[in-house]
Amino acid sequence: MKQAIWMILAAVAMTAPGQAAEPCRLEAKAVCPNADLGGLDIGARDLSASNFRQANFQADDMSGANLSGANLAGANLYAATLKGARLDAADLTGANLTQAHLEGANLRGADLRGAALRMAQLDGADLSGADLRGANLQLVDLRATKLENARIEGARWSNNRICQAGSLGAHCITD
Repeated sequence: MKQAIWMILAAVAMTAPGQAAEPCRLEAKAVCPNADLGGLDIGARDLSASNFRQANFQADDMSGANLSGANLAGANLYAATLKGARLDAADLTGANLTQAHLEGANLRGADLRGAALRMAQLDGADLSGADLRGANLQLVDLRATKLENARIEGARWSNNRICQAGSLGAHCITD
C-alpha cells in the first residue's frame, strides 16, 4: 500500500508555469500527458487505455506492464525495460524507444510511425500488424521478431537503408 501511495505522489504531471501540479494515478485509463515518470519501477501494472502522450519513462522498469491501447505518442522510453509488456494497439508515434528492452513484448497493431527504436532489444517481440513506417530501426536485430503484416516502408535500417513496401531489412534500398 505504501508503494502505491508513493507511486501516485511521485508521478506528478508537468504543468504550465503558475498552475498546480496534479497527481498522476498509475492505473488503467490514467490521464497523464507530459508526466515525468522517469526512473520508476512501475512493474506489471495495468495502464491500458491510458494517456501518456509525451510522458517521460526514461530508464523505467515496466516489465509485464499492460499498456494495451495506451497513447504514448512522443513519449520518452529511452532505455526503458518493457520485457513481456503488452503494447498491442498502442500509439507510439514519434516515441523514443532507443535502447529499450522489448524482449517478448506484444506490439501487435501498435502505431510506431516515426519512432526511434535504435539499438532496441526486440528478441521474441510480436510486431504483427504494427505500423513501422519511417521508424529508425538502426542496429536492431529482428531475427526472432514476428513481423506478419507489419508496415515497414520508409523505415531506416543499419547502414541507413530505407525500406520499400513489401521489403524486409536486407532487401531495403540504400539511401
